Amino acid sequence: MRRLWPLLMLAPTACEPVQPCDDYVDYMCACHGEDADCNELSLTYASADPDVQDECAVLLDQQQEQDDDAGLTCTQ
Repeated sequence: MRRLWPLLMLAPTACEPVQPCDDYVDYMCACHGEDADCNELSLTYASADPDVQDECAVLLDQQQEQDDDAGLTCTQ
């Protein structure tokens, strides 16, 4: 058990929680910066609760799909 303790202590820090809103804001600002108000997006989605995080995941998927359909490519 003593050998496992250091590994168990690192486990919570090894896995970052998924933050779809951060990914959405980053994508929109990097790929659609001329159309998106990055400051407003950042403020809107900062510290978003889990329901809003789910919404951001959907918004990101939809935007990436629209970009793919339009032939737009973006590298973040």
